Amino acid sequence: MNKLYLILVYILITTTVYAQKEAVKFANVNTPYHNIDKDSLALNGFDSTEYFVNNRAARGSSKYLYKYQGIKYYFLNEKNKSLFIENPKKYLPEFGGYCAYGLGMESGHGLNGNPPGKYPVNPETFKIIDNKLYLFYNDYRYNFLEIWESNEKANLERAKKRWKVINKKN
Repeated sequence: MNKLYLILVYILITTTVYAQKEAVKFANVNTPYHNIDKDSLALNGFDSTEYFVNNRAARGSSKYLYKYQGIKYYFLNEKNKSLFIENPKKYLPEFGGYCAYGLGMESGHGLNGNPPGKYPVNPETFKIIDNKLYLFYNDYRYNFLEIWESNEKANLERAKKRWKVINKKN
C-alpha cells in the first residue's frame, strides 16, 4: 500500500511540474542539431569569424576549409581560419545556426502561424549579443531580426529555454 501511495504522489508531482512548464509543440524538432547542408557545410559557407572580427557577413572560400566535429566551415583567409581553430566555441553560432527568432517567437506568431522551432536562416542577417552569434531568417517578405529586436530580452530568454527542451528530444 505504501508503495502504491508513493507512486501516486510521484505521478501527481511530476504532472504538476510538467503542467507548469510551457506547453509548446515545436517545428522541425527532428532536424540535426546543427543547421548544415547535405555536404555538412555550416552557415551556407559564410565565415563565422568575420561576424566577430569585422561585424559583417562574408562568404568564405573552400580554399580555407576547416572541419570541426564533422562539420565543414569556410573562411575568408588563413587568419580567420586560425582564429577559429584557436577557439571554435567562441565563433560557433548559437542554437546550432538556426533562426534565433524561430525559437524565441511566441507560439503561433511565426511565419504563417507556424510554431516555434528550428528554422533556416539568411546568414547575412545576424546579431552579436554578449559575444555570441545569433542568425535570423530574412527574405523579401520577413526580416525576423527586426521582429526579434522589438522584444529582444523576452525572445532571447524563450529561445534559450526552448533550445534546451528541443535538444533533449534528440
